[in-house]
Parts: sequence; C-alpha cells; structure tokens
Amino acid sequence: MVFSPSHGQLVNENFDRLDLSENFDSSDDRWTFMSNIENLFLVQEGEYILNRKATEKPFALIANYDYNQQAYKMVTSLKIEKAADQNSSIGVIFMAQNDGNGGFIFELNAQKQFRLRQIVSGNYKYMTGNSNNGGWVKSNFINALNMYNQIDIRTSNRNYDIYINNNLLLSFTEIAYKAGRFGFIVGPATRAKVDYFYLYSASNVTTEVAKGQDAAVTSGSSPDIIELAESIIKLKTQINKLQAENDELKRNLENAKTADKEDENERKLKDKTLLDLQKKIAQKDASFDSLMKVNQGLLKYKDLVAGNENSDLIITLSKSVKTEKEKNQQLSDSLKVLKAELAKAKNQKQNSAEEKKETKEQKPNTEFTLPKEN
Repeated sequence: MVFSPSHGQLVNENFDRLDLSENFDSSDDRWTFMSNIENLFLVQEGEYILNRKATEKPFALIANYDYNQQAYKMVTSLKIEKAADQNSSIGVIFMAQNDGNGGFIFELNAQKQFRLRQIVSGNYKYMTGNSNNGGWVKSNFINALNMYNQIDIRTSNRNYDIYINNNLLLSFTEIAYKAGRFGFIVGPATRAKVDYFYLYSASNVTTEVAKGQDAAVTSGSSPDIIELAESIIKLKTQINKLQAENDELKRNLENAKTADKEDENERKLKDKTLLDLQKKIAQKDASFDSLMKVNQGLLKYKDLVAGNENSDLIITLSKSVKTEKEKNQQLSDSLKVLKAELAKAKNQKQNSAEEKKETKEQKPNTEFTLPKEN
C-alpha cells in the first residue's frame, strides 16, 4: 500500500455513466431500516437518518446492492448532526468483501478530522494516523458539526483518490480487491444524516446489471442523465450550505435576543439602584434642611444671651450648637458619599451604553474559523 496524499491524483478516468442515483426521496430495499433501543435508521424528507443510540461501539450498514465495477466514482454527502463525545463519527464503507474480511472505511468526526482504515484478517489496519490517535488526522477541508460534507471516492487499476468537498484529500494504492460493496458506518452515540448517494462508471467498460438496480438508471449513459445528476448534486450542495447558514443566523439571532434580555435586566437593575440613591439623597437633603433651621434657631438664642452672665445657658446652647454642627457635618459627609455613588452609577450606565453601542457597531466574527493545515 502506497499512501501519498501530497502526490496528486492517481485516478484520471472519465466516469460518464450513472449506475446508481439515490436521493432518499422514498424508502427502498437497498438500505437498512431499523428502530430499536440501540438504533434508529429511516428515510425522512429526502435524507437517510442514522441515529446510533448505543454508546459502546459503531454500527455498519451494508447496502443491498451488488456492484462489480473495478473502476468507478462514488459521491455521497454526510453530516454529523449530534455528537455525544469524541467517539462520534460518520463514514462510508467501500470495497467491502462479502465475507466481512476486507474493505475500506473512511470516516469523519465532530472535531473536523478524518481517518482511513482497512479491514484485514478481522482487524483494523490504520492507513492514516496511528494507533495512538486512533488514525484521526485533521483537515481544513472538512466542514464543522451539523454541516454536510461531500465525499467523492474514485478508483481504477487498484488506485484510489478520496476527495472531500471537492478537494483532493489523499491518494493510495492497494491491490487487495477487484470489486466490493458499499455501506455506511455510524459511530457510538451519533446522530447523522446522508443526503444522497451516487455511483458512476466509465461507459467504455462493460457492466453487469446490479441487483435491485433500476433499468432507467442502468441504461442512462447519455450526457443528459449525467448532467442532470451533477446538477442535482450541485443544487443539493447549495441547499445544504444555505441551510447551514440559515441555522447559524437563527442561532445568532437567539443569542442576540438573550443578550438583549440580559442587557435589559441589567439596565432595569441599574435604574432601580439610581432611583433608590436619588430617594436617599432627597431624604438626606430634607433632613439637612431641617437641621439647618434648628441650627439657625439655636444661633438666635446665642445672640439673645450674648454678654449675659448666665453662663450655664450659654454653655448649654453652645454645646447644642456644637452637637448639631457635628450632625450636620456627618450628614454632609454622607451626602457626599451618596452623590459620589450616584455619579459612579450614572457613569457606569453611560459606559455600559457606550459598550453596547460599540458592540453593535463592531459585530464579532461569527464565521467559523478553519484550523491550520498540519
């Protein structure tokens, strides 16, 4: 086996005959349907839903479709809709042997990683990565969670090219198999979907009618049929992209609504705090004015006894004036503190408004940032 992801494509054939076209518009006997405590597999609204509820190990679904072509192109679109942990994954099986003792498995996970494994003598052989990382390798060609990834696998003369989202991901050579079957593999605790599945071969190669294959599709080697299939793939890819963007916009809108609600609650709390401070200041102002009047009255008494030898009265009044002055000073200090708190609260409210305004003017980049290439 030669693994050469950086050496360019190895398969150059023109696959101009459509052998299988599956858009999952209805259920048929080619695919596995199941509903139990561990799995839920069904076709719904143009998608093949694969919900692996069991958390221990993955599950393989082999299509009831015999395909004897040695040179072909397989195009499918997969996405992970919900991942419970790092073991969640979705993938495609190709060149699967009838005895279950051979074939390739290409998988994607929720961490934007891929891996390629081969089944050899009942064991997995890692063709990417190693046993320490489970064979997983990161790629910036892989879309994020809940976004479809188009997988294009081409083979001829025992050479293989694997494309992801129209980008050549890796190429390799393996002489073990002439032909094989197809299927999907869904990881533990994974909810995934398949949007379409197409098989093409070269029209200059004789083919056998596959089991369960539609006659209209089998004879469909005309350019119109190929063009129609390619158009459907492009349209579905565009729809999936727009749907993902729409879902992202909905999430951003909900986040904005939540943020606005939090801002509104914070504003109400600050308004209440300001109102309470204003009430306290008004009460202090009223108390201060009342004490000032009392102080003025005491000063009048002091003027009346000015020069009088009745020192007791003067001393008593002086003490009263002193006490009231001390109270006035305390109230004045308290008033300063409250006014400072009010000014601080007003300043915080103004800063919060400015920050909110700046946030609206400079919206954060909500686009997904692709990881760097390894």
